[in-house]
Amino acid sequence: MPISQILPELFLIRLDQPSLSGFSNFIGSWLYKGKSTLVVDCGPASTAGVLVDAIKSLGVERPDALLLTHIHLDHAGGAGDFIKKMGEMPVVCHEKGIPHLAEPSRLWEGSVKTLKETALAYGPMTPVDATLLKDAASFADFGVKAIPTPGHAPHHVSYKVDDILFAGEAAGVCLNLPDGGFYLRPATPPRFFLETSLKSLEKVLNTPHKMLCYGHFGATLQGKERAGLHKGQLEFWLDAISLAKDDCSRNGQELLQACLARLLENDPLLAAFGSLPSAVRAREKFFLENSIRGFLEYLESRA
Repeated sequence: MPISQILPELFLIRLDQPSLSGFSNFIGSWLYKGKSTLVVDCGPASTAGVLVDAIKSLGVERPDALLLTHIHLDHAGGAGDFIKKMGEMPVVCHEKGIPHLAEPSRLWEGSVKTLKETALAYGPMTPVDATLLKDAASFADFGVKAIPTPGHAPHHVSYKVDDILFAGEAAGVCLNLPDGGFYLRPATPPRFFLETSLKSLEKVLNTPHKMLCYGHFGATLQGKERAGLHKGQLEFWLDAISLAKDDCSRNGQELLQACLARLLENDPLLAAFGSLPSAVRAREKFFLENSIRGFLEYLESRA
């Protein structure tokens, strides 16, 4: 089974996407088995069955709640299928996400338009019964503390349970490497607002925790240190992309590639990019470029 035990009460369930090259050890769901049993992010529809089988193999017939950090397809696209297979439970998300989970047609159409083949590989969304959907801002059952952390998405929420902080993509994307190091990058697609993301990172830094769990991918006991590094990384990207923009006489793809080259050369938190497997590099190049687009649009709006 695609399960890693991180703590006695914490399990990471890998939701690899066989039809997408490089999408192994990238999308995951968290299972917390403490005083309550909670699932954080269920992944896309394509792997809802894998997630259910993994959870049941750990002796859980039905969790107490499903907590969604945000409603992008790779985190929440399988919510309706998961509920159908696993049984009814509260589905917790930001209030802005509730209507889209109850009637996902617009979210699905927008996702296909933006992500194209990737969205199709994730699979279409099944609606969630509206009576099960709960606003994270007012949800405090099972010892859950919801923390609004907009930035990666305006409807992004992190969750603290005991000493574990499930940060989704509020603290970036962090890949633990076999040599003990890590690769850390922003997750700042358009529309991106730097000040909003920095305020959310301050919440991550100021929320006491022992274990920080990422949406992509894995966990760390150095959560505060890495969140601090990521805060500095966002500020570095702003300066580096601003300089690349000033140096490049053109916009569009040429400017995008100039920004990417500057960041890969100068951002120490991206230093491991060249040693990643080729399929993972291709995946990361796509997301790096999309994050750069977020910064470029932010700079344009600020100008």
